Amino acid sequence: MAGTTADDQAPKTPIATASPASAVSSAPAAPSADSPASGARRAPEVFLRLITAIHSVLPGFVRSRLPVTFIGYAIINGSAFILDIICLRIFNNHLHWWFPMAVTVGYAIAGIYSFLLNRWLNFQSHGHVVEQGAGYSVGLISQYVVFILGLSSLLHWLGMNATLARVISACCEGIYLYVFIRLWVFRSTPESHKEAAPSDSPAGA
Repeated sequence: MAGTTADDQAPKTPIATASPASAVSSAPAAPSADSPASGARRAPEVFLRLITAIHSVLPGFVRSRLPVTFIGYAIINGSAFILDIICLRIFNNHLHWWFPMAVTVGYAIAGIYSFLLNRWLNFQSHGHVVEQGAGYSVGLISQYVVFILGLSSLLHWLGMNATLARVISACCEGIYLYVFIRLWVFRSTPESHKEAAPSDSPAGA
């Protein structure tokens, strides 16, 4: 047509628009619930629920005096004792190491294991790991000298059965080490957050 201008005859370039689906697909994916990082974050929460559940079924007079973290400590350090015995059997019985060396290396491995799990799962501390590790090492060494060597040897020297003497010293050293790390190594970690329980009152009451 004569009245048609050049602008009307020029082909129009379509404007590309991003669809919502493509915008969503270009966004960075959120971490999967099954990823290792997510599991590492959930583990302390699961452990806290476990020890809180155990603490809640204890008699009232025990519950009021026993910290929740002591239950976690007993679980972790009890498994550390088993690890210590396994290491001792491997190093001494199978690898035929010198007995004092086998005892010392097994004790050190169990000590590192208990420190890392207590820090991560039980006390959930975010303090300086080297400083806390040094403090924990002091506790382990003093425990070894005072109770494993000192008290058990003294009780055995006084005529007590060697196994019974070792069991008594183990109970004393367990309480000692917990008090030591609670008051020094993890002193900045409040105990109150370990005892949080869901409220029994209805919402809006």
